[in-house]
Amino acid sequence: MTVVKKLLPVLAPLLLLWATSAFADDDVACNPDGTQMEMNACSFDDLQKADDELNAVYREAMAFAKSEDAKTDPQSDDESAVAILKKAQRDWIKTRDRKCGEPSSGGGSMQSMEIASCRTELTQARTEELRSMLEEGRAANEDAESEGSN
Repeated sequence: MTVVKKLLPVLAPLLLLWATSAFADDDVACNPDGTQMEMNACSFDDLQKADDELNAVYREAMAFAKSEDAKTDPQSDDESAVAILKKAQRDWIKTRDRKCGEPSSGGGSMQSMEIASCRTELTQARTEELRSMLEEGRAANEDAESEGSN
C-alpha cells in the first residue's frame, strides 16, 4: 500500500477544508453544467444551505430542551435534555463525517463534490429528524397542558 493511500483518509478532510476556503472567496461560481470546480461550488453552496437550516432547527431544539430542563426537578438524577441533545448532535456529526469521509471517486477531482453531496444529504435528513422530534415534543406539551386544564 502506498503512502498516499494510507494518508488519504487523513488528507481528505483537509482537502475538503481547503476546497471550501477556495470557494468562500467566490472565485468560482456555481454552474451545474460547468467545469468540475463549478460543480464543486454548487455542492458547497448546497451544503452551506443545508447546514444553515440544520443550525436554525438545532437552535430551536436547544431552546425547547432548555425550557424542558427548567420544568425538571433540579435534584433529579436524570440527564438534562440539553446534555442529551448536545451528545446526540456530536455523535451524529461524527457518524456523518465517517460515512462521508471515504468517497468512491478515489481521490479524483470529484472527491470534494462527493463529500459535500453526501454531507448535504445527511444534513438534510438530520434537519428533518430534529424538526420532527421538536414538533413531537411541542405536541406532547400541548396535550399535557390541555389535559391539565380539564
